[in-house]
Amino acid sequence: MAETAAPASSLPPPQVHQNPLAKKLQKILQNNLDNDKETLEALQVLSSFLDENTLQARRNLRSDLERRSLILNESFLKCMEELVGQIKGIQEDVSTMKVCCDDMSTRLNSAKSQTSGLLRETAQLQNKSKHLEMRSTVVDAFLKKFELTSSQLQLLVGSHGHGRRNPRSSFVNEDFFEAMARVKRIHEDCKILLRTSQQRAGLEIMESMAMHLESAYEQLYHWTQSQCRAMNTDAPETNPNLRQALTELQNRSILLQYCLDEYSIARRNALVRCFIDALTREGNSGRPIELHSHDPVRYCSDMLGWLHQAIATENDHIAGLLLEQNREKVISILSMVTEGACRPLHTRIEQVVVSSTVPTTAYQLVSLLRYYAGVFEGHLGTDAPLVRTVTELSDLQSKMFYSSLTSQTSKLLESMEAPLPDLTPASKTSDVLSLLQSILSSRDMTVLASNTQDQDLKLILSSCIDPLIQYCNESAHSLDHLDRAVYLINTLYRIQSTISLYEFTDTQVESLEFQIQSHMTSVIEGQQKVLVESAGLSGLHDAVLKAENIDTELGNGRDYLDSVQRVVTGPEQYQLDQFQLILSTRLRDEAEKKSLELFVRSYETVYGAILAEKGESATQTILPYTLQQVKQILSLC
Repeated sequence: MAETAAPASSLPPPQVHQNPLAKKLQKILQNNLDNDKETLEALQVLSSFLDENTLQARRNLRSDLERRSLILNESFLKCMEELVGQIKGIQEDVSTMKVCCDDMSTRLNSAKSQTSGLLRETAQLQNKSKHLEMRSTVVDAFLKKFELTSSQLQLLVGSHGHGRRNPRSSFVNEDFFEAMARVKRIHEDCKILLRTSQQRAGLEIMESMAMHLESAYEQLYHWTQSQCRAMNTDAPETNPNLRQALTELQNRSILLQYCLDEYSIARRNALVRCFIDALTREGNSGRPIELHSHDPVRYCSDMLGWLHQAIATENDHIAGLLLEQNREKVISILSMVTEGACRPLHTRIEQVVVSSTVPTTAYQLVSLLRYYAGVFEGHLGTDAPLVRTVTELSDLQSKMFYSSLTSQTSKLLESMEAPLPDLTPASKTSDVLSLLQSILSSRDMTVLASNTQDQDLKLILSSCIDPLIQYCNESAHSLDHLDRAVYLINTLYRIQSTISLYEFTDTQVESLEFQIQSHMTSVIEGQQKVLVESAGLSGLHDAVLKAENIDTELGNGRDYLDSVQRVVTGPEQYQLDQFQLILSTRLRDEAEKKSLELFVRSYETVYGAILAEKGESATQTILPYTLQQVKQILSLC
């Protein structure tokens, strides 16, 4: 048995007979069911067939499936039978409808043949209706462009088409201005019609619009005039409609001027009333202005300052009313508004002018009036009544001031006063200069132009200084030549020192300097004469100047060495007494230096003549110094 048995590994594998169901299950198991939605859905439905997983249920699965399939087929068959019945019903209905449609078609053909004429007429009427609708649209557009609405017409011509509206019942608003603007546009658009075949319609519409526009301007004029008359309050409010109305009336210059005249009258009355109240009553601005009438400068300044502020306020009101600024028109209105204040202002300031006899106060008033005359002229123009009034008052005050100044100066210089021994200015000089200082110190350098101040200063100085200088010349007649020169030098120097402290006095200072130098010449020449005589050179000097022979003077045996040496080395010993009486150190030093220069010039004349006549060696025996040595000793090199 063992020998005949073969190894197990050498035997062929047994053949396995697989069941077809097993093959299908194996195939199913090998499939990836996660992506096979149909299989998953089939298995999910199949799982609902078994209530429980038993052997009997598995065996009856096939019969259950067949039974369910039978039930479904029977249900489908029943539904199809119902569908067939419904289709047969529809077929019968369609047959019935076909019969009816054939009958209706027959009847329609018969009616069409009978109503063809009516259809043609209907088509013609429809075309005509479209044409009329088009014409109606064109007419509506034409009327909309070239005709006013009833409300706009009511605003422009009033409640009665042919009657005049009561001006007091007129009311102007934005709708009124819009209606006026539409009338103007229609009137302008009619010019296009005149270039077409519709000239007659254009002319008629233009004529109608012109009538409406004139009626509108009439309503606008009466309303604006009544509004301007109402502008007589202390603080009127600017009505935007009034501003627009004045702008519209610029196309009717006469009507605009009438309205502006009404406004000017109303504002003039209001300004006069407010000015009188400010003068006499206590208001928001404080105490009445007339309480300060005892102080002329403040009294006039308060009145003019109030008017200046009022002019600025009125200018703002007018600028708020006139959209298109016309400077000439504004100035004209302001001139009329401020005209009412001229009389009360003139009366009060004239009283102050007449009563102001103090030169200082009078000059302050002159400066104040001239300043405000210039300010008012800048706002109102040269021809304004208020400017003329203030200018007249300024001229009157100026005449009163110069009259007062001349009178005061004449009064101070009324009695003649002899010069003092020290040749200082007289006390009356100090009095006049004190008066002049008080006037010049009261000037306000900011309120007047430089040319005006320069002109005033010339008149003021001529009114004070010229009489003073004349007085000093007359009072110095009793003095000798040198004393008179020193006295006038001191007086002129005092005057020059006083006025040099103020502006615009350069010309007068130079004039006084010229007069001082003319008197200084006399003092310098006198001192030079003393030095030449003290040096013993007067005879020689006169002979040289007269071109005479100097041998006569040299032959007298006069010794020039000692006298010349004394003068050259100590010129202060021979100084005039009047030198020390000169008040100005500058002038005193200047006189001393120039007198020495003149002495050196005289010495040069004599030295040159001796040198030319006798020679250098002889000259050294006559004169102790050369010309260069004299200049060095006197420190004039």
